[in-house]
Amino acid sequence: MWVTPEERFEKIERQLEFLANQQTLSLARVERHQQEIERHSEQIAQLGDFLLKIGRLVEDLTRRTDERFRETDERFRELTEIQKRTDERLNILIGVVERYFSNGGRQ
Repeated sequence: MWVTPEERFEKIERQLEFLANQQTLSLARVERHQQEIERHSEQIAQLGDFLLKIGRLVEDLTRRTDERFRETDERFRELTEIQKRTDERLNILIGVVERYFSNGGRQ
């Protein structure tokens, strides 16, 4: 089938117009993707900042908890010492009372 130069030109023109439209659509998609990438980059940066804040809070909480445990351990040591002294004094008192009653209530 014979195609005239005008028909050939029109066909090429339609193809070029189609390609130009496709290029425009592709550029629009690339632009949307670029905007999404920028938005996601900002969100990732915000998430990173948030995680750093949480990390600092956890460090602070851990430090305070460790301090409280050290204080509690020290208080337990003090109570243990006090309990030992109390036990010693009670044992002395028990010894005195036992001697008193074993002698018939006489000294």
